[in-house]
Amino acid sequence: MTVPLVKPPQSMLGLPAERLTQLRALADRRGVSAVEIVERAIRSAIEAREIEDDLPGFCEISIVDDDLMAVSLRGEDLPLLNRDQAGRLATLVDAAAGNETALGKDFKVGKGFGLDLGGDVQVVVGRHARAVILALVDARTKKPTFRTATSFGIATDFARLLRKHAASLSLPIRAIMGIAASNNATGQEAQS
Repeated sequence: MTVPLVKPPQSMLGLPAERLTQLRALADRRGVSAVEIVERAIRSAIEAREIEDDLPGFCEISIVDDDLMAVSLRGEDLPLLNRDQAGRLATLVDAAAGNETALGKDFKVGKGFGLDLGGDVQVVVGRHARAVILALVDARTKKPTFRTATSFGIATDFARLLRKHAASLSLPIRAIMGIAASNNATGQEAQS
């Protein structure tokens, strides 16, 4: 059984023909699509705090505990994410959108990279043409249970929102123990 792609709702924007011509010329000059021009304007408004920093209809992110966050993509809930998982997912999404090259992953069309989220769920991030594909896969059966696509601009904003929310989470206990052990070792060296 093929899981249908959850497509984003799209709207028409009434734009005078003269402005459409100008929008296309601006997009051509900048080497991007007309949609990217609009997305950049929205991102600028978010940065200027003129509008909320969120992605209504695409994702909902909330802190549910000191060290866990809930993420929903187009109404589909991911397993609860800790700080590390959210950061790794953000890096993977950024790489698929062409923003992160440190991973060394080549996001060719039709190829995806998975991230184990625990609870028998894996998120697979890939690319298709000028879109980032996100899929939830049952780790036991390897079959997708959910798929959606979005623009590079929205994917970039999603990654930023994941990082922003993850920064407010407490570190996992193993990380705290590692920091404490490192501080103890540093303190012992200083006394020598």
